[in-house]
Amino acid sequence: MSLPLQNMLIAQSVTGGLRRNPLPRSDRCSVSRCVPVRYVELEDGHNRVFIGYRPSTGRRRPPTEVVAHNVLIDSIMIAACLFLVGCLGGFSASVLAVWLIGLEAVCDSPCEACARPSGNLSTILKSVLSRRCSKCGGSRRWPWFATFATGAFFAFYGWMLIDVHCQSVTEVRPESSLWQTRLPFQLIFLWLLLIVTLTDLLDYIIADFVVLLGVIFAITAAVVSGEMQIIHVWVDWNSEWVQLNGPYLPEWMKQHQHLHGFVWPIAGIVAGAGLMWLLRCIGSAILGHPAVGLGDVTLMALIGAFLGWQPTLCTLAIAPIAGLVIGISIRVLTGRSFVAFGPYLTSAAVVVLLSWRWLWVDLNLRTLFGHWPTVAAMIVAAGAAVSLALGMLRIYRALPSEVMKR
Repeated sequence: MSLPLQNMLIAQSVTGGLRRNPLPRSDRCSVSRCVPVRYVELEDGHNRVFIGYRPSTGRRRPPTEVVAHNVLIDSIMIAACLFLVGCLGGFSASVLAVWLIGLEAVCDSPCEACARPSGNLSTILKSVLSRRCSKCGGSRRWPWFATFATGAFFAFYGWMLIDVHCQSVTEVRPESSLWQTRLPFQLIFLWLLLIVTLTDLLDYIIADFVVLLGVIFAITAAVVSGEMQIIHVWVDWNSEWVQLNGPYLPEWMKQHQHLHGFVWPIAGIVAGAGLMWLLRCIGSAILGHPAVGLGDVTLMALIGAFLGWQPTLCTLAIAPIAGLVIGISIRVLTGRSFVAFGPYLTSAAVVVLLSWRWLWVDLNLRTLFGHWPTVAAMIVAAGAAVSLALGMLRIYRALPSEVMKR
């Protein structure tokens, strides 16, 4: 009698040593007619090796061939599912963006029909589905671009998170698989960022309803799961015994996982919203008017709730660079002198998500964020960088668009 496959699989952790479960005597004869199969499953940065048996067919497939075949099929299926989810998310974000700004529709080149207020979702849905405006005949391609671009990006993001391990660091080792916890959590975050970006680009509006809903969801999910963070609220790599004992982690975080799930998003909210409020005051002093609106302050609260305070500081440091690149490109291509600051923040947050492992390890930010004086110096430096960028922006806006188009 052949032994069922689920009773014949033997799990082994690479760090735990090989352990073979003895088979019953009555089933050893069936095993002798089988050949061993070995394949490797990568999960959350750990290697788990499974050893089992399959009936012999006369030709043994190399273990590496089995691994490559299974991984390829799984990757294609996951990418296809994420693409469909992303397309649905991109389309729904386009509809919600038009609804939140209170218009009937938004063409690529806004006309009089786009200025008509409407709160009817069915009317907005029909206008988004139509490729041309019934009043001016203008095209409405941006919702379709947002739909398919979001689908492609969701598939790419899933590949970066699961296969490339762009957020895997030694300090954070969640018990659950990333695709079960962190991936859905962050996809919802990206969907909210898309809605905020569209409303800010279309009508310079960041809906408080979206931000508040996202903050509540982030805190609730972090508390319930206890392992949504990409980095703990405090990690100290500056100890003298770090080579022997590893980084210092406060004992309360280990004993109260769900309490830590409440603390790290709150710390991110305070860091993001507080620093953005400070930048708002600096912008008022340099430009003569607030460089960032209250919507940008609430947006940084949303980013901090999903990322934590360390990645939020990185987002603020990268945002001016993203702003200069995007702002100059839009000015040269369209002559538009003012672009909302929200898309710069969302772009910087996405860059941090995709490069967190390299930022934390290769750039050695883990040493910097474990030393309070260095953290304070980084905040001052970030404020100085933003102040410099705002000063350059004031000079840049004073230039006529004809000069920039030459």
